[in-house]
Amino acid sequence: MERKKIIKVFGGFLAVMLSFTILSRAVSGASTAQVETVRIKTGAIDHRVTGSGRVEAGQEIAVYTENGQRVKEICVQEGQSVEKGELLFTVDMDELEEQILAAQQEMEKAGLQDKDAQSNKGVEQRNRAMAKERAAEDYTQAVSDGDHSVAQAKAAWDAAEQALQEFLQQEPSGAQQLGSVSGDVTGGDAQSPEGMSWEEKKAQLEQAAAEAKAAYETALSARTDSVKSAARALEDASMPTASDSSAKQNEITRQQQELALKKLQALKDAEGKVTAPARGVVTQIAVTTGDFTTDGTAMRLADTSKGCRLAATVDKANEKYVSKGSQVNIAVPGSKEEITNYAVSSVTSHEEDQTLLEITVDLPEGVLEAGAMAEFEIVQKSENFSSVIPIQALREEQNGYFVMVVQEEQGVMGKELVARRFDVRVKDKNSTYAALEDGLLTGEQEIISSSSRPVGDGSRVRKMEK
Repeated sequence: MERKKIIKVFGGFLAVMLSFTILSRAVSGASTAQVETVRIKTGAIDHRVTGSGRVEAGQEIAVYTENGQRVKEICVQEGQSVEKGELLFTVDMDELEEQILAAQQEMEKAGLQDKDAQSNKGVEQRNRAMAKERAAEDYTQAVSDGDHSVAQAKAAWDAAEQALQEFLQQEPSGAQQLGSVSGDVTGGDAQSPEGMSWEEKKAQLEQAAAEAKAAYETALSARTDSVKSAARALEDASMPTASDSSAKQNEITRQQQELALKKLQALKDAEGKVTAPARGVVTQIAVTTGDFTTDGTAMRLADTSKGCRLAATVDKANEKYVSKGSQVNIAVPGSKEEITNYAVSSVTSHEEDQTLLEITVDLPEGVLEAGAMAEFEIVQKSENFSSVIPIQALREEQNGYFVMVVQEEQGVMGKELVARRFDVRVKDKNSTYAALEDGLLTGEQEIISSSSRPVGDGSRVRKMEK
């Protein structure tokens, strides 16, 4: 009896324990996070930079016309496409004719002034040559006359000196000396033939020699002064004239007038019509009907004859994924056609916003029209990595990256699935996938990509049924 009772009690205990086990497993299962898992695989990490921009002309052309022309009619509007040679605007022909006549008259006037200047210059040159020639003749004459006067004075001085010396060489006799005293009384031979004494004669000759010497010195000084004056006059006549660039300046002015007249005549030959120099789009009109043209640009054209370019901006954070030569896919909103096989032409920093990059893509003629909006995608392909996981399986904290891997472990109630943390190093990533450093994980490990609730290292998990 007691044995049956013991068995009955033990059976009841086992039943209660079984109930608790079932209930515990049910509660545990309800509280265990359900997870989806992935395995590492090989693949590339492509980086895609997208955005939109406007199509611009490859280059802009400035359209000019002659200054001071009255605009008669404007034949285009901004944004209008024009062909090469298409009429842009016309100018008033009557005004143009008056300007041509005025330009011709100015050229004729300048020609006459230049002719007068050349004539005056010739006369001046002849006068200077004549003055120089006469100054040279005067100098020669001054030298000759001076030399002649000096020579005559020198000869007279020499003669006076010779006469004095010859007289002094004659010794006076006693009778002559005595005659100089008594000659007036006796009236004899003691008196000189000239009626003067020896001493008087000597004094006369000495005075004559002194006067001749003074005359020579006067002639010599006069020659020096006369030659010096004539030499200065010759030097003045031989002085070079100041530089005169008036003829060259007149020639430059004449050339400028000819060029201006040639342009006016060309505009007249075109019947006052200004046409497009190339096929393009009118981007600016700077003239007004009835007003006069200025020195500035009359119109601007976006030249589409040599193709267009797509201009856009992207965040500078994408700088390492965008470079010259990067492949670009272009699409126009509303069109299913995709434009491929083009590359980035240039990448520069934005002038105003340093957080942006300016990119351009050159496009050949006919691909897109200037002014159109277009979307683009730049794809940079990476190397092929051997450990790639979906980006949602990668977790990040301040010190780096990690993943949660599902492992089977022995628990109190048997084997169970547990989440374990594995630190990893990321080689590259994009918005979809991340490439991990090789050897950190194996292809057999199941990595948690999503879970029904947060899991940590050691959390029990169960895989979602597929």
